[in-house]
Amino acid sequence: MTILMANKFFFVNGGTDRYFFHMMHHIEQRGHRAVPFSVRHSISRPSPWLPYFLPPPGEPEHTHYAHFRLSTANIIRLADRAFYSIEARWRLRRLLKACGRVDIAYILNIYNYMSPSIIHTFVKHGIPIVMRIGDYHLQCANYLFLRNGQPCVLCAQGQYYHALRYRCVKRNATLTWIRVFSMYLHRFLGLYRHVKAFVVPCRFMKSMVQVGGIPEEKIVVIPSPIDVSSAEPIVPKKCAWEYILYFGRISHEKGLDTLIDAYQQLDGDHIPHLVLLGRDYDGETQRLQRRIQKGFEEKIHFLGFIEAPELHRWIKGSLFTVVPSRWYDNAPMSVYESYAMQRPVVCAAMGGLAEQVEDGRTGRLFQANSTDDLAAALRWMLSDRERLTKMGRRGHAKVLEENSTEKHINALFTLFESLVN
Repeated sequence: MTILMANKFFFVNGGTDRYFFHMMHHIEQRGHRAVPFSVRHSISRPSPWLPYFLPPPGEPEHTHYAHFRLSTANIIRLADRAFYSIEARWRLRRLLKACGRVDIAYILNIYNYMSPSIIHTFVKHGIPIVMRIGDYHLQCANYLFLRNGQPCVLCAQGQYYHALRYRCVKRNATLTWIRVFSMYLHRFLGLYRHVKAFVVPCRFMKSMVQVGGIPEEKIVVIPSPIDVSSAEPIVPKKCAWEYILYFGRISHEKGLDTLIDAYQQLDGDHIPHLVLLGRDYDGETQRLQRRIQKGFEEKIHFLGFIEAPELHRWIKGSLFTVVPSRWYDNAPMSVYESYAMQRPVVCAAMGGLAEQVEDGRTGRLFQANSTDDLAAALRWMLSDRERLTKMGRRGHAKVLEENSTEKHINALFTLFESLVN
C-alpha cells in the first residue's frame, strides 16, 4: 500500500510533525510506502521528494508568521494558500505522477502554508482521503478556541464572522479577514464532504468536531502513539540541581505565565529549579522573563528548543513535568512522552488533558488559569518523592497499554484498508 502523507512542515516544529515522521518511519518498516508532500523550507529534512514540494509563501527561512514581512507579494501568496491554491494542486499532481499508484491520502496539518485545495486533486485521482485533526482549524480562525486568555466557542458551529470583530488571528485585521473568508469559501465548496474519515486523538476532540457538523460515523478516535522502546536505555540528564520540567511551544495558549507565577509561590531555599524547553512564538519568552521575581532569576531556565534524544534525557532527569494549558488542549504528546520516561504530569483540567491524567495516580489536575490551584498541585507533588516514582510507573504502564505504536498503526491500517476496499 502507498500512503501519501501531507503536512506543512518537513521538520520538527511540534507534536504533529513528530507524529508525521514517526508514522512515515513505521509505515515503511511494515513494508508499505510513505510518500510525503510538504513545503520546502530551508531547514526541511532531506528527501527524494523534496523537488515536488511547495515553495514557502515567504522566504525559505521564514517558517512562521512572526518572521514574515507583510509585503503585498507575501500577502498575495498567503491568500493563495489560505483560499484555494492552483499551485498546490499542480505541485501535488506532479508528485502523484512521479510516485505512481497511491492508495490513500493521509492529511495532517496543511493550513496557511499549503492549501486544502489539494483535496480536490485527490478526489480527481480517485484517492480516498483521511484527515487527522490535531487542533480546531475547521471551526476556529485562530485554531485554539481562545480569546483574551479565556476559552471561546462563538465560531464552533460555523459563525466565523465573530473572529473579525475580535481580530482573532494574531490581533491582525488583514490576517483575520483572510482566514475567515477562506473558512467560508471552503465550506461553500464543500471540501470536507470529500474526506472519508476524520481521525481524532481523544473523545473531547470528537465531541467538539461533532459540534462543528461532521457526522459521528466519520469520526474515529485513535489515541496518539508513543514509542517506548529504545535500543539503549535513556540516561537521565545530569544537573547540579533537581528540576521541574515544561517542554513544548513557548506561546501564550500554553499558560506558562500561570506556571511561573505558581512556581514563585513555592517556599524554601531548596525548591527544585524550573526548566522550560521549546521554541519561542511571538516574543512570549521575553514577556515571561519579565514575570520572574527577585530571588528566582537563577532558578527559572529558558533553554530553547531541544529535540530527541536529548529531550528524552531532560524528561527522564526531571522530578515531573507540567502542562499548564489555558486552551482546550487535545491530548498533547508531551503527556505521553513524560509517561514513556516514567515521569508523572501536572496538567490543567482542560480539553483532552483530563482524559490523559488520572488525578492522584499518574499525575495531578488543576483548574486552568488558576495560579493558586497550580501552586497547590506543585506542593502536593513535591511533598512525597516516593509517590512521584509510583505515579511515573503507572503512567508508563498506561502508555504501554493504550498508546503503543503497534496499536495505533494497526487501527490506522484497519481504517485505511476499509476505505481502499
